[in-house]
Amino acid sequence: MRILEARAIEGLNVHARFPVVVARVDLESSAGVTSRDLPGFGDRLAQLLPGLAEHHCGLGYAGGFLERLRDGTLLGHVVEHVALELQAMAGCGVFYGKTRQEGGSVYTVVLEHECAEAGLSALRAAVRLVADLCDGADVDVAPDVETLRTLLADRGTGPSTRALMAAARARDIPARPLGEGSWLQLGYGRHQRRVRAAVTSRTSALAVDLAGDKTMTKRLLRSAGLAVPDGAVAATAAEAVAAARQLGFPLAVKPVDGNHGRGVTLRIASVAEVRAAYRLARQHAERVIVERYVAGRQYRVLVVGGRVAAAAERLPAQVTGDGTSSIAALVARTNADPRRGLGHERPLTRIALDPPAVALLSRAGLSPASVPAAGQSVLLTEAANLSTGGTAVDVTDQIHADVAEACRRAAAVVGLDVAGVDLVVEDIAAPLPPGGWAVIEVNASPGLRMHHHPASGQSRDAAGAIVDWLFPPGSPRSIPVVAITGTNGKTTTARLAAAALAAAGLQVGLTSTDGVWVGGQRRREGDCAGPESAADLLGDPEIDAAVLETARGGILRGGLAFAQCSVAVVTNISADHLGQDGLDSVADLAHVKSLLVEAVAPHGWAVLNGQDPWVAGMATRCRGRVALFALRPEHPVLRAHMAGGGVAAFVRDGTLVYVDGRAERALCPLAELGLGAAPYNVQNALGGALAALCAGVPEPVVQGALRRFGRELPNHGRFELREVAGVSVVMDYGHNPRAMAAALVAARRRGRGGLIAVLGVPGDRRDDLILAAGRTAALCDAVVVREDADLRGRRPGEVAALLMLGAERARVTRERVEVVLDECEAVSRALARALPGDTVVAFFERRAAVEAALSAAMTPAPAAVGG
Repeated sequence: MRILEARAIEGLNVHARFPVVVARVDLESSAGVTSRDLPGFGDRLAQLLPGLAEHHCGLGYAGGFLERLRDGTLLGHVVEHVALELQAMAGCGVFYGKTRQEGGSVYTVVLEHECAEAGLSALRAAVRLVADLCDGADVDVAPDVETLRTLLADRGTGPSTRALMAAARARDIPARPLGEGSWLQLGYGRHQRRVRAAVTSRTSALAVDLAGDKTMTKRLLRSAGLAVPDGAVAATAAEAVAAARQLGFPLAVKPVDGNHGRGVTLRIASVAEVRAAYRLARQHAERVIVERYVAGRQYRVLVVGGRVAAAAERLPAQVTGDGTSSIAALVARTNADPRRGLGHERPLTRIALDPPAVALLSRAGLSPASVPAAGQSVLLTEAANLSTGGTAVDVTDQIHADVAEACRRAAAVVGLDVAGVDLVVEDIAAPLPPGGWAVIEVNASPGLRMHHHPASGQSRDAAGAIVDWLFPPGSPRSIPVVAITGTNGKTTTARLAAAALAAAGLQVGLTSTDGVWVGGQRRREGDCAGPESAADLLGDPEIDAAVLETARGGILRGGLAFAQCSVAVVTNISADHLGQDGLDSVADLAHVKSLLVEAVAPHGWAVLNGQDPWVAGMATRCRGRVALFALRPEHPVLRAHMAGGGVAAFVRDGTLVYVDGRAERALCPLAELGLGAAPYNVQNALGGALAALCAGVPEPVVQGALRRFGRELPNHGRFELREVAGVSVVMDYGHNPRAMAAALVAARRRGRGGLIAVLGVPGDRRDDLILAAGRTAALCDAVVVREDADLRGRRPGEVAALLMLGAERARVTRERVEVVLDECEAVSRALARALPGDTVVAFFERRAAVEAALSAAMTPAPAAVGG
């Protein structure tokens, strides 16, 4: 049993609307074996993973999976559930899984994940665990669960970050992590905001530095009339003792620039304790603060945008005795709570019996081995921080106006837009008593989990308050996102839509198979029609709109870079890429492409080719509105759509026409269309124009773009025309039979002489598709067959032989076809065969190779030198 390949998908994908791990698992000799065939297998598995008893497994009730396990289920299915349960044991809230047999012993396993590394690790552990159980080996899942917990702590998003993402998405604001850690992007393009934990793009860097300097913070708070503990800064133990003697006991000692309660000692009552506290604090900072200890209850008040958003009483880490268990055993029992994790990845943090905790126990005359009486509370930390194992009780509804105002002013004095104000007061519900309260700290990037997950009291939407501060009511939350897919015409349609948006005065970003473009300037070369390039573009803070060509491969391998789009365009669906990535039919291809339609926002548009049955059928998957285009208004699908008041575009009497349910308006005569009147380019123009109109571009601007694009604004590599010594040369990126045939028919119609084609297709296409491409030679007077530089797993000459065979089956005679494998040489050979007035159509892999051949053809040969 082994994993052949596995990958984590973060965005919206064909499997689910949430992140998943997708793997191909070869069961090898275990193929066909069911859980019932292995004596004791199900019982051992259920004993190892008790949580499996809660798995429904599609039966709709807890215990469904164990029932399937008893009846006999294939081991690929078992791997799926084991991987999910291992993640759940580590603290992940994952539930979705799906397994299907590809063929033979190979299965596709799909698992929900919260953290990519943890999901992949859980899959590997599950395969190993199931294989070991099959072999009768001893299995211990504890190390694997601990590994997953460590991965979640190191690589996963914490509760505060998850809460911010959920709050943004609940408000229809796009949210995505920016790599590992707590970085988030909310919104797209020019209207985006960035956050890291609770530090926002509106937070002053100076204020963050100031909050980290406790001495300066106290000075400013005191000058503003806010109560703070008297204290001094010490750089040596002697200075700390001197300060203690001057201030008097009890005292508190802490690092000058510490956080999370590390190195803090409270209620110090002797010089010896001052020295010990100094040594502890010194481990975390070069200087320490010695200050008067303020008696009272410890509170954290969250201030966002000058208003109190939440308040909690903080309780230090502690355990309660039962009269029989040691403190160490009580701590272990408390840490077994699934809400507790390492660091900040879970709502609560595990309690550590570390040297400071042991020292605190010693001050109370206890040790980890001590057995406290039943009901006896034992403190394990003095600082009431969640990060050291503490808990919180919500008191938001109890906070007195005096306290709220003091906290608001403290945040304002430091200059923080989001601040966690720590104060000590006996009763937060009462007016502030003179001399009986103090602001202890003002924290930048305060944790939110105590407000979202209090040990008792009401959960507060602290993250929502931050998101609302960043995006006030009525403010822009994103930019127009136009996503375009289909088999053919994607790039042309995307370029036209981008040109129309740019003509409307927007700074437009475009991703396509020709690179990444911003404001008409290429930022990146190469095929950039995948989710990585799209995500990078959506993160560009200078763009006003994004147009994203979205290819099949990127959808399958990485999902979508966006959760929803303003406009989705599907140009057409035909046979291409079959036999790749599990796609065996045009129906499979249509299913993948329809993901864009499912991603349309409720207020958005799906722009669909109404005369393509595969595309028109996607309308039922759209949450928003639907606009259709077709060459003829008489097409039954288009006619029915318009009869219901639907938006559409088509050609009538030689003019592109737009109908919005009320009136019919001319967009552009075919004779003036910049892309020309070839039927496939007319369809591209209709789709691109509708996309721009649905994205809010005014009609006059779209009309101008239709005339200019393809003439003043070049459409490089898509039926791109050149003239070389009286020969018309068409450069085209067509690489499947339908696209190649359409380009050849268009070239024949516009030309007055012979037609010569340079044919080549990618080697990863199925043999039948390559043969079909070869049959397009019948549309030409002569053909030069070439191969791509990247053979994609084929042997040299193999693709060319299939193209030749396809031409032969189309009754193309041998003298009309020749083979020149190198792309540049093949184009040069076609130009050499052409006569003035002929047309050469070069279907290219690398546009630069065609350019090189054209340049060579236009360069005069050097004159012969006489002897």
